[in-house]
Amino acid sequence: MKIKKIKIYKSKVTITFEDRKKIDIDKNVYTNFYLYEGKNLSKKELSELHKQNDNAALLKYALKLREKGPYTEYRMREKLYDKGGLKSQVDEVIKSMKKSGLINDRQFIEEHIEYYNSLNYGKNKIINKLVEKGIFKETLDHIVFPLATEKRKATKIFKKLNEKYAKYNDAQRKQKIYQAYIALGFDSDIASEMVGSIQKSSPKEETSKLETEFNKVYKRYQLKYNKKEIKSKLLSYLASKGYKINDILKLFERKHIA
Repeated sequence: MKIKKIKIYKSKVTITFEDRKKIDIDKNVYTNFYLYEGKNLSKKELSELHKQNDNAALLKYALKLREKGPYTEYRMREKLYDKGGLKSQVDEVIKSMKKSGLINDRQFIEEHIEYYNSLNYGKNKIINKLVEKGIFKETLDHIVFPLATEKRKATKIFKKLNEKYAKYNDAQRKQKIYQAYIALGFDSDIASEMVGSIQKSSPKEETSKLETEFNKVYKRYQLKYNKKEIKSKLLSYLASKGYKINDILKLFERKHIA
């Protein structure tokens, strides 16, 4: 195919052939070829021109994605395949980006672990977060999460959790704080250790919480059950909340629940 006209724009180069067909190519691709008006391009040369131009377009797309934030190799490959890139093209783009440091899974992992540690996440939640971002679980199996660091994070958030669930009785508070630690990604051993350090409420505080719980449901039960059923339902409900049977029965005596 014979080149009739070459027009250079700010972001592209337009080549017009004698048969009036036009192609737009990347300016970087243009400089890789010795092109001039009147030159005849062989099928092989034209094929290579299209190939490099497609690669350049895919790389430009990848760089635009990278401007918005870091990507793992896996996630970037997904994006490029979704864009229509062939494996050979995607491999070239990934190779180029890794060479320039724009994709670095090891650095990605280290930076995100540091960030999640600052949020006081336990190792299990950190691992799940990284897997969601495209890091393979097998890679993360080799990452060491120091026990001292995990305990330090757990201790750091203990006061906040203890205050958050202060309105609950001792049994409920322990259960909720334990569940909170598990949800934040800490191992059960650490969760149990932190729960074991919870100071017991005074008998007066426990009694006050028991009475508050009692008042919350008593009126509702009065509308649904007879006296005998109320006592049974109340006893079952309050016991399920972790209150001691003896304390519940003493409250029933004070409240004249026969």
